[in-house]
Amino acid sequence: MRITRALPVILALATLRTVSAATPPTTAELVGENGFRQAYQAMLTLPSWVTTAQATSVPVSTFSLGGKPYILGHMCRPHDCAAEQLEVVFAKDHSAAWGLLSLKDERSLRQNFLGAPDAAMQKVLLKAYQDNNPSD
Repeated sequence: MRITRALPVILALATLRTVSAATPPTTAELVGENGFRQAYQAMLTLPSWVTTAQATSVPVSTFSLGGKPYILGHMCRPHDCAAEQLEVVFAKDHSAAWGLLSLKDERSLRQNFLGAPDAAMQKVLLKAYQDNNPSD
C-alpha cells in the first residue's frame, strides 16, 4: 500500500527531472561553459594593433560639436591600412572616447562603433572614415 501511495510522488519527481534536463541553458550559463567561454572571449577581442595602439597613424585634428571641443584621429593596422582602420574621437576634457572600427575584405566592409557614440558622434566617425577612404 505504501508503494502505491509513493508511486505518484516518484513519477512526479521523475517527470520533473526529465523536464529540467530538457530545459536549455540560459545564454549567460552557456557563456560560462568551457569552450563557449573561449569563443565568447574571442568574439569580444579587438585586434592587437587597436588595443596596443601600435598602428600607422596621422596627426589629429580638432573640431567642435554642440559647443564642446573634440579631437579626431585615425589609425590603421601597419602594412594593411586598406583592410583595418580605426577612427577615434576623444572628448578634449578626457571624459570619453568613441571609435569606428572598420574591417574590409574583398567581399565586405564590417564597421563597429566603440564606446556607444550617439547619432551625432556616429555621423562624425562615419564621415571621418569616408574622408580617409574616398574611393569606398
